[in-house]
Amino acid sequence: MKLSPIAQTPLEWIALKAGLIPTPLAYSHFGFMMSKFLLEAVDKGIFEAIGHKRISLDAICTACSLHPRPVESLLGVLATMGLIKQSKDLFSLTRKSKKWILKDSADSLYWLMRFDNRVCVKWMDYVGTFLETGEGLQYHETFNEEEWFYYQKAMEAAASATSREAVSKIPVPKGATRMLDIGGAHGLYSVALCKKHSGLTSTILDLPGAVEKAAPILEKYQMGDKVVHQAGSALTDDLGEGLYDTIIMASVAHHFTEEENKEVAKKAYKALKPGGFFTTLEVLRSDEIKFNGDMLSALGDFFFALSSTSGTWSLQEIMQWQKEAGFSKFKKASFLTIPGYVAITGRKL
Repeated sequence: MKLSPIAQTPLEWIALKAGLIPTPLAYSHFGFMMSKFLLEAVDKGIFEAIGHKRISLDAICTACSLHPRPVESLLGVLATMGLIKQSKDLFSLTRKSKKWILKDSADSLYWLMRFDNRVCVKWMDYVGTFLETGEGLQYHETFNEEEWFYYQKAMEAAASATSREAVSKIPVPKGATRMLDIGGAHGLYSVALCKKHSGLTSTILDLPGAVEKAAPILEKYQMGDKVVHQAGSALTDDLGEGLYDTIIMASVAHHFTEEENKEVAKKAYKALKPGGFFTTLEVLRSDEIKFNGDMLSALGDFFFALSSTSGTWSLQEIMQWQKEAGFSKFKKASFLTIPGYVAITGRKL
């Protein structure tokens, strides 16, 4: 997927085709503005104030304790994004906003946007240092309690759609009873799979800080003893031998180095019963730098390198880790909800 300027008039189309418009400004000058303005609108409660109603500017400002002049201007920006509509003196949300931004929507990314605004924006000040040193932030080691909270709520939001799709992408052996969810924190993948496979139970292995803030999230799904947390780390803990029917690791490999991912794959192979599956879910990196290539894939690779000194991985690299660990009969399944997101599964024969 690619984010790019779109012409709105025939004259703009001609100017774009002729190379007369400075398109790099769309990414640099205007891109960061759009991001920050939208994130602040979410954080200040503007979308929640409008909700499913048609509401005046004064009512929005009163509900959010904001000044009408800048809010009116901001609403104009949000309207150009297709997020706000105005009819006479009343404002309402578009279908897109109601689905993706309102907190009570099943598909809401509200908490991911709050996390971006409260935490991730600060990371951008470190980009220059990262380019000079090659050392990422390693944020899992530095989060305070508030940041852990926003992080877990954001990961729940990001997984809300993919976890529903995952039940058809992640293979589970017939009659399976035990599953290990590495770095699963919020538990959405475990919940979805255990609901589909009635005899299946899951243990979520994650860092103590993650478990503490993710426990209230998991409680909402009322899974009882079917899905439980275990504080620890796949990098340092013994995962056991021949215990599990299936093991998943969703959106975790991009935080690990190549050697760490290889070691986790070996531990997973040992911990699985014969016939068991190990599924790694990740946004893939392209094998080569491509002109006009997949922008989201490239952004993800740099972002996770910045945050964890690692980055995304290619299909060939992930399959090679699994192959070296002993897995075979590989299967790749692509997701619709996140472009480039895939489930790569190897089987222990």
